[in-house]
Amino acid sequence: FIPHLPRICRVAMSGYGMWTPRLHNNFLDIVHAAPNGYKPTYREKMQYDGFDLLPHSQAIPDGEVDVHAIAIASNSPAPDIDHEWSDADAKNATAGTTDTPPTRRWLREASQAAFTQGMEHLWTDNKKEESTSIALNDDKATAADRQLQETTPAAAANDENAVIPGRGWEIDGWVHTDGYCDGSSMSTCGRQPGNACLLYGHNDNHLSLAGNSLSGWLVFTLPKIKEGIVLARMEWWCGGKPSMTKDWTEVNGGKTTDTTLPDGRQLGKPTPDQLVPKDFEMDIAINGVITKTMKRDEWLKFIPEPSKNCAVWPLLNDEEMAKRENFDGEDMEFG
Repeated sequence: FIPHLPRICRVAMSGYGMWTPRLHNNFLDIVHAAPNGYKPTYREKMQYDGFDLLPHSQAIPDGEVDVHAIAIASNSPAPDIDHEWSDADAKNATAGTTDTPPTRRWLREASQAAFTQGMEHLWTDNKKEESTSIALNDDKATAADRQLQETTPAAAANDENAVIPGRGWEIDGWVHTDGYCDGSSMSTCGRQPGNACLLYGHNDNHLSLAGNSLSGWLVFTLPKIKEGIVLARMEWWCGGKPSMTKDWTEVNGGKTTDTTLPDGRQLGKPTPDQLVPKDFEMDIAINGVITKTMKRDEWLKFIPEPSKNCAVWPLLNDEEMAKRENFDGEDMEFG
């Protein structure tokens, strides 16, 4: 329960994040790139892709009860499967020319291809949406689209209030490795270099975007906001200077509008006085316009945690939006 926002107890909410396991809504997918194309990325890649095969030692012995088979049992007839292994059938399946019942190998390859291609399409669609420019005279262009195009690096060079995505944000957390970590047995997760038990497929990971006063704006677009309330969860207690900005002396290293392509955990929480500067301010922008500047004293009121490691700050609280009729929601850009 958050005393200053009692209506969230009556509103069904959803969100974007970076902790796993998580099925959808990766926060990185909605973050805008800086003028030079920079977006926070994972520092390490998985050591291998694809599903893990069941170890032979875990196969159910003949005559034993197959609990999984019981759990997925149905009244549908069993599929017509040829249990023989055939490389020829796999080749025919790839070409789409086989008329014979599918083999187990074909089913395995088809399943893996469908899964990975589906994720590739999702990733490609997100990238296309991010890179596609909507014409300003397009009826479908939102206020956020127009503001984003109007605020070009050239137009914003002399505007100190321009909301331009920063280049000083980075991924921070436990394991800086990508993967598909949905918590299921089919996840491809926990395969970072140095892991001594890759088959374990560990899904639990805490990641976030880290930045400071030199990192520039963190800009993202949230789709279909209907109830007029947006909260941002921030871990103020995670101190330390991000590596991106360690040698910088000004915002974005003095390259806010530059379009040149980019060539330990401690016990206990530090105090706000240790981490939050006396002159701290947080600007909040909606659709490219600064709507509020939260001073230090007001900002500190939100550091109490309604639940463990969950301190949230309101970016939007528009009760009138929730009263609209026949309203499917509005895409809004936040910074």
